[in-house]
Amino acid sequence: MRSAADIASELDEGLKQLFDAGLELSLQVQADAMAAEPAERARLGITFHRLSRGVRQTAALRLRMAREVERSGRETSADVIKLDDRRLAKRKAHVKAAVECLIWTEAESDEALEDLKAKFEELLDIETQDADTFEAEPLDAQIARLAWVIGLSVPPPQGEVSAKPTEGVSAVESQPNLLSGIPLSPSGTAPPRGEHFGPADPILADDYRASSA
Repeated sequence: MRSAADIASELDEGLKQLFDAGLELSLQVQADAMAAEPAERARLGITFHRLSRGVRQTAALRLRMAREVERSGRETSADVIKLDDRRLAKRKAHVKAAVECLIWTEAESDEALEDLKAKFEELLDIETQDADTFEAEPLDAQIARLAWVIGLSVPPPQGEVSAKPTEGVSAVESQPNLLSGIPLSPSGTAPPRGEHFGPADPILADDYRASSA
């Protein structure tokens, strides 16, 4: 389907040809009037006035169409930006709610709670500076990774080494599953990057956290 901008471009091309032809004819009539006798000059003057008026109207129409197309483009861009901002805000809210739940579970004192929350807020601000990268990471793996980075006792992302396990217990077995509804991979580790257990688009799924709890 052709867009309004495509149609406007074609119309502008036609209006340009009309403007050029009208301008050329108006200038020719003006030159003829200047070389004519007084009586003929008056008649050509009226013709020139009518032609030049049409030229001015064509120019004004072209300008108005250009402004409409420009305004439409700005509105479209603004809508896209608003949608991107809403998606980022919703993704950020999902991550924040999940990690703060883990913080409340693990913090042993008010001081530790505030310290972990401050670390997480700083980390989250850094992570969301690149919205595309932030939203591209699977939600479950992202929650596990951020929680592990600030020092929570969750399995580290794939490829990282966890804290030293207790004697006779593997590193994975010694770490409790604090993700509260966020499933682990079959190996018992945090979901690796690229593996996603939630809905196809958790950013837009309002009931995602409820369904995964």
